[in-house]
Amino acid sequence: MQQTISGEVTNLSNTLSVSCMLIYTGNVKKSIGGRQNNPQVTKALSSLVGTSEAIRLLSNLNFESNATAPKDRIFFEWLAGLIDGDGSFLLSKKGYASFELTMDIRDEHCLNIIKNKYGGSIKLRSGANALRYRLHHKAGFISLVNDVNGLIRNPNRIIQLNKICNHYNLMFIFPSKLVYNNGWLSGFFDADGTVTINATNTQLSISVSQKTFQLLEPLTELYGGYIYIDKGKYESFKWYVTERKSIFNLIEYFKLYPSRSGKKSRLHLIPKFYELKDMGANKAPENSFKKRSWEIFYHKWLKFEEKI
Repeated sequence: MQQTISGEVTNLSNTLSVSCMLIYTGNVKKSIGGRQNNPQVTKALSSLVGTSEAIRLLSNLNFESNATAPKDRIFFEWLAGLIDGDGSFLLSKKGYASFELTMDIRDEHCLNIIKNKYGGSIKLRSGANALRYRLHHKAGFISLVNDVNGLIRNPNRIIQLNKICNHYNLMFIFPSKLVYNNGWLSGFFDADGTVTINATNTQLSISVSQKTFQLLEPLTELYGGYIYIDKGKYESFKWYVTERKSIFNLIEYFKLYPSRSGKKSRLHLIPKFYELKDMGANKAPENSFKKRSWEIFYHKWLKFEEKI
């Protein structure tokens, strides 16, 4: 897989060493395509000590990206998006490395996909309708790290993954600039996304919530929508899409890069929603066939929210 640098690294801090610059100006093609290790630059990113620094460095990078991707690459991109939303790379003071991923109990099959590929275990979290996947077996753990290295975008996760790469003498790879044809959004949506119908005005929306504004910013340019501050119980930023054209563009995106969580059931119902709404089924008289069609649809829609 060819990968070339289309932009230049600018405004690098004086605290970064020459070896760190080699990561950006060297042979990126080999490091991304072959996942090769390079002991000479293993410790190059040790100067990264905070989320803001990771964000600043990412903003200075601009890579080209292939418009198409093999099946495995799509899976790795999806997995990276899922990790950016709900995962963690952990390294204890004693040098014990592990990976954790927490999802809704309804998404057990998602975690089983990952478990079948890398090993690990899945357990029910105490007092919550959630499952936690844990991986600490070295062979499976290193395999997962190599598969998502270069695809992780969450600044917090970047810091975590860089520590893991330093620990195992692996070269950390920064992500390329996000493009439309990338499975990352699918995984990120499975982690932190929602599809809802406003009960007041019957407006459908697709949204993703996140505490990091920079992680959502590229989505508006690529997929439409806008970002606002959600002042709910947990204040966060929310990428919000309501325009029909953008919604259907996202439906086409998810056909190429499928959601694997239970949320895909609502994505599949979106075309039916617009079909019924256009004929006024949601406002049709009681006992009419149109109203009955809407009730059948809405029952399927609400089924996703039923408690387990």
